[in-house]
Amino acid sequence: MKFLLVNDDGIHSERLHFAKKILQKYGVVYTVAPLFEQSGKSVAISIRGIPFERKDDTTYAVDGTPADCVSFALYGLEIKPDVVVSGINKGFNIGIDTMYSGTVGAALQAAFHGYKSVAFSGDFKGETNVQRYFEKTLKTILENHLLSHDYILNVNFPKEVFQDEAEIRHTKLYHVKMVLRGEVRQKNDRSFFYHSREILDQTIPKDSDVMALREGAISISKISLVRDCI
Repeated sequence: MKFLLVNDDGIHSERLHFAKKILQKYGVVYTVAPLFEQSGKSVAISIRGIPFERKDDTTYAVDGTPADCVSFALYGLEIKPDVVVSGINKGFNIGIDTMYSGTVGAALQAAFHGYKSVAFSGDFKGETNVQRYFEKTLKTILENHLLSHDYILNVNFPKEVFQDEAEIRHTKLYHVKMVLRGEVRQKNDRSFFYHSREILDQTIPKDSDVMALREGAISISKISLVRDCI
């Protein structure tokens, strides 16, 4: 099996290296990742020439977005992967956050070009559950043929606080009701704008990705990509 491994945290991400180590048990791994962190880039692409660095025969660093990494791998390097794996992201990607996520964006870019893809994410803090459940979840996906050309899979691992063995749940994205805000702050004689948000009281659906993580489960959601336009 041939894997293309990408991310949005950058070529030096420890979770990227961990994912590569596990994926190598199942086949050949080509790693193409941003030279610098590219969180929050969604499916953005660079409208310019994109510099890149060759690290070795199967590893490249791209001075661009996660979606740029996918395009470069497919058309610059002419890699034809069986599966595109994006992540493992440092931070959850659930609900509305999937719209902004560079990790999910890379998987969507791969799907747009006709490749099966999956995005993996976990709690920003701690590595235990990410390392504990990545291979287990990967095997479940591969052995049960869950990958498809019709959608990407979006996987999230539970927080470190949950120590019991986590079940794998097939979930739906739930867009948490919130109020988006922001504020301007001064720092070192410069002005900065910071995004913020307030989560509203609401009933979280039992079959949602949000509830799965609240209850210490591994969440696998499908995100469809619409290619056809009228």
